[in-house]
Amino acid sequence: MHHTLLTPLDKVIKMAKKHYDELQKNNIVTVQDLLSHFPREYEDRSHFTDFANIRADQKNILLGEFISVRTEKTRNNFLLVKAQFRENTSKKIIECVWFNARGIDKTLPLHQKVMISAKAKLSYGKISLQTPNVQKYTGESSEGLFPIYPTLSFITEKWFFRKIHEELLPQIKNGNINIPNVVPTHFLEKYNLLHKKEALLILHYPKDKISLQKAQESLAFEELFVLQLVSLYKKQHIQNIQHTSGVEPIPLNAELMKDFFTTLPFTPTNAQKIAIFEILKDYEKSVPMQRLLEGDVGSGKTLVAMCAILPIILQGYQACIIAPTEILAKQLFLGIQKFITEAEKQNFFKKYSITTKENSKNSKENTDNKNNENTTLFECEESEGIQTEFLSGSIKGKKRENILERLRTNQIQILAGTHALLEDPVVFHHLGLAIVDEQHRFGVMQREKLLQKASPHFLQMSATPIPRSLAIIAFGDMDLSVLNELPPGRQEIETKVITESGRRTIELFIDDQIEKGRQAFVICPLVETSESEGFEDLRSVEEEFIRLSTHIFPHRKVAILHGKMKPKEKDAIMLDFKNKKYNILVATSVVEVGVDVPNATVMVIEGAERFGLSQLHQFRGRVGRGNHKSYCFLLHTKSYRNERLSAMETTQNGFELAEMDMKIRGTGEIFGLKQSGIPDLKMANLMDGRKIIDAKESAEEFIQSGDSLESHLPLKDAVEARKKSMVSQ
Repeated sequence: MHHTLLTPLDKVIKMAKKHYDELQKNNIVTVQDLLSHFPREYEDRSHFTDFANIRADQKNILLGEFISVRTEKTRNNFLLVKAQFRENTSKKIIECVWFNARGIDKTLPLHQKVMISAKAKLSYGKISLQTPNVQKYTGESSEGLFPIYPTLSFITEKWFFRKIHEELLPQIKNGNINIPNVVPTHFLEKYNLLHKKEALLILHYPKDKISLQKAQESLAFEELFVLQLVSLYKKQHIQNIQHTSGVEPIPLNAELMKDFFTTLPFTPTNAQKIAIFEILKDYEKSVPMQRLLEGDVGSGKTLVAMCAILPIILQGYQACIIAPTEILAKQLFLGIQKFITEAEKQNFFKKYSITTKENSKNSKENTDNKNNENTTLFECEESEGIQTEFLSGSIKGKKRENILERLRTNQIQILAGTHALLEDPVVFHHLGLAIVDEQHRFGVMQREKLLQKASPHFLQMSATPIPRSLAIIAFGDMDLSVLNELPPGRQEIETKVITESGRRTIELFIDDQIEKGRQAFVICPLVETSESEGFEDLRSVEEEFIRLSTHIFPHRKVAILHGKMKPKEKDAIMLDFKNKKYNILVATSVVEVGVDVPNATVMVIEGAERFGLSQLHQFRGRVGRGNHKSYCFLLHTKSYRNERLSAMETTQNGFELAEMDMKIRGTGEIFGLKQSGIPDLKMANLMDGRKIIDAKESAEEFIQSGDSLESHLPLKDAVEARKKSMVSQ
């Protein structure tokens, strides 16, 4: 009987029930699962180290014999196993030490030739070998790179080696377990990759580093290829569902964009023009757009959003913009209104009018209603032709009912707001475009709610620069547009890393800036002092507010802002700060994204080493939005120079910092993406942009060729398994 990768493990290897249960707990259930328990490292055991060449900075491979073993306990009741090892060539005695390795004193072979591998420790002029790996010597040195497996609870590295090499791999070699290729053969040939069976055998015992790298590359490509297929099939599924909403393809109108650009007080960047063109080309297709627009701080995403909205509303459809906070949503709403108001002043909408006139009959009445309502956050002139509205959870009663009725009857073309737009009572007449800003802050269920409103075109925006390779993985079901340049004339923000000794200088500088009419942010990593257990050197926002307002700046107006406040309270404080009623705002990371205060010129970040580079860059982007030179000071609690923070001094490029952030912290910590479906990859490196792009292009080629998964059953199984694992994450 032939087995497959999906065969349960207990059908092909023998094991005790306790091992079986522990493997099950850790999702090692099938042949494939055990084969994917890859070695954590490899040792070159082909050359022995003699006594004179023992080194502390690398593994040493020694040949010899154990002549005695004993156990002792430390003051903390830890068990130490100590054995005397006689090296084969020099006959010198070396002490070997194991920490809390119960039972090894009874199984250690005495007076037998063994090969051991371990790092050395030099203490008081004496060499000892720490927790050596022991293998009986058969008379020959090992060929190739010896695999060292990760342990699992009580399951040892030796257990994994024995089960994989003595029971599993022989069955693969003799054909009892069938290992088919997942990646179609022509892609393996195109990229000079190994067949899966060969790659797996090499990975579990490579003959050298070159063959190991080739095997790793082959399985990494398979992982990425399958992952991209899952994303592309998901995109295809979403577009097929949304296509039933009946929005017609919209031909690209270059003259429309040129005329709109003439109404702007600035010239769009090349990056903005490219992103706009990519969106307009999506509108020409018979399937709805699924696109991610990511741009650095201040790169001009609002203009791109406006240009995405224009063709939609001129065709008689509606557009909505959703942001995670009321402040950010209102800010986007105002930005769109300003573009529309300026275009109307220059008679743009006399040349380009909405194809349906359903909304025009009530425009005067709606404008009058608005004039009688109090704006809670901002004030802005309302357009007569294009009707825009704002909706959040704080808008209630008759005002809310009026907005919902006008939306349902197509009297509102553009609706901006918070996640309140996702609620069931919000019904669009015909939604043509949904724009979600800072979309990684929305959960999967929230996105599903939005798609249920039959939005045929979907644009996600993020001001958090994401490395392109990571964006392709995290948002593989979307096309990607990048704004990687800033509008001309935008000043660089002078950035300095400051230690505690420089604090007073910074405080005097802030006072001087306030005297000149400017404002300052002070960011703290904690809300309350009680949260600082284990981080006593960090300042809380409450503690810093009291210190600054009482002792340092008693003659200035200082405000406090943090996430534990009620939304209305936060909005009121932010509005007052924007309107210059406060000189200093002491806050937590709630100001990380989107807040626009042009008069603020100083950003001070306490405990800067506690934040990632991408988050620090976002904080820095809250200043430098006006005409005055701006400054960012990174205060860290250590006296030594922090090289990671120093990168903030040398670059203003958010994408470069994001790449560094990913190298330092890994993908799981960045952008909250673990909640957004970043998969667990065993072999692929998310920094390998070239391989990721190759896999994406190959997946696109596979789908475009019309090839079916049914004709590639191993690939179908892999795609289904990946889907299942991503849903369970």
